[in-house]
Amino acid sequence: MRLDQVPTELHDIVAAPAASWWPLAPGWYALVALLTLSLSVLVIWLHRYLRSRRVRNHMLKQLRQPQPNCQQVTLLIKQACLGYLPRQSISELSGDDWVNFLLTPLSSKQQQQWQALLRTAVRESYVASTDPSTVAEYQKFARYWLHLSLPNKVKQLQGAGHV
Repeated sequence: MRLDQVPTELHDIVAAPAASWWPLAPGWYALVALLTLSLSVLVIWLHRYLRSRRVRNHMLKQLRQPQPNCQQVTLLIKQACLGYLPRQSISELSGDDWVNFLLTPLSSKQQQQWQALLRTAVRESYVASTDPSTVAEYQKFARYWLHLSLPNKVKQLQGAGHV
């Protein structure tokens, strides 16, 4: 075929239509599902985390105020424990059992450090007049113990045989 015999009537080039964004590719659906699941898990975890610390934080706030005696401090610690542990096991604790319960989540060095104060505080819970320095130290211990033990070491407290 010669060049002068080539048909001159060619059709125009037709461009393909632009790709549509809908429906999405399957990968996008998987990504949306994964993000939704991740966000749901994060919200549930955050809600449980904040709820589990609500009681402890309230009692820590109460302990910032000066308490009149050791019995009041003990009452605040017990109220905080009731938010995490069974009522019957906490309400029955007194004297040496209460001291041992408070010492359970502490390391041996911390137990030695706080044991004398706790025994003094338990003794002073039953007398009318209380030494203000003992009450202040007991409050300091209570803040430390609540921050350290609740709700972080509830399982350890339950497993120690006290609860």
